[in-house]
Amino acid sequence: MPFPNSEGKHAGHPFVTPRQLLEYRALQGRPVGALPPAVVLSWQARLEEQVRERRACREVHGPAGPLAVLTPRLGFARLPIGAPMAAIVVEELAALGVEAVVGVGTAGAIGDGLAPGDLVVCSGALRDEGTSHHYAPPGRFALPEPSLTRLLQARLPAAAFGLSWTTDAPYRETAEEIRRYRGEGILTMDMQAAALFTVARHTGLAAAAMFCVSDVLHGDQWEPHFLSADVRQGLWGLFEAAEACLTGPLIRV
Repeated sequence: MPFPNSEGKHAGHPFVTPRQLLEYRALQGRPVGALPPAVVLSWQARLEEQVRERRACREVHGPAGPLAVLTPRLGFARLPIGAPMAAIVVEELAALGVEAVVGVGTAGAIGDGLAPGDLVVCSGALRDEGTSHHYAPPGRFALPEPSLTRLLQARLPAAAFGLSWTTDAPYRETAEEIRRYRGEGILTMDMQAAALFTVARHTGLAAAAMFCVSDVLHGDQWEPHFLSADVRQGLWGLFEAAEACLTGPLIRV
């Protein structure tokens, strides 16, 4: 059976569009506020706390709840984890006129040599989740916007640069898969990047992603470090890099 089930669905027309849903919400008294042209997306509550503590912001209704407007050029939103929500939010941000997004989150380290708190700029994402396959024909990797990714690399010269494995099922990351992907040079495991890149390309947004290593999957056993000071500091460094890149001249795909 092919995936998705309907072959050729990528040429079809959606029955419900983001614009229709946004108009419905407005009629129900829940309009989304005017958004800046660039948004940092994250999945980490502690990064959201830091942003709200360290940056002046005003709050508007966003696609997935409150969105902090930091400057006329930049917003910040924290999302629930997972590829489907990333896809929904990117679709709605695009319909609202947003032009660029950067995902800032944590990831598990597959590649040897990566330690908790290390930073990674994502060069591409293995499409081992379901969402991206409804937006693009079969292909092994989803790619970020090159110019935006190069800007982030320039801001973070010490960061690793490489591929991530995007999966929907963190409790089904098998030892066999981890060994295989490590052998192929994949550095990290995440749950959003493949969908973020694919849906952004589909909607015309520029998109990139960066990770701070929060847990290690290349030793004798899993090593979680989600609450460490190094991870907290690393996430803030990623946010500052995204902030600097997105408040400069915007990237257009």
